[in-house]
Amino acid sequence: MPPVTLVASANDEVTVDVLELFCQSCAERIVAGCRQIEGVASVEADRRAKLITLRFDPSLTTRERVVAAVDDVVASIP
Repeated sequence: MPPVTLVASANDEVTVDVLELFCQSCAERIVAGCRQIEGVASVEADRRAKLITLRFDPSLTTRERVVAAVDDVVASIP
């Protein structure tokens, strides 16, 4: 699977393009996995646009760690 692609970012938010958001089951698993990422406060998915926006606490994690963790979550989906 291709890695997730960072689309937009701010100090406490990232939006990534996730091609694997094509089915409801995959989207639910990915969102659930993203909610488990340390420092992530909220996760919003847009299946049509294939985007996930994650808000995080910058005192607990970094944008790079969040994006890498999302990539790990997506890679774990069968």
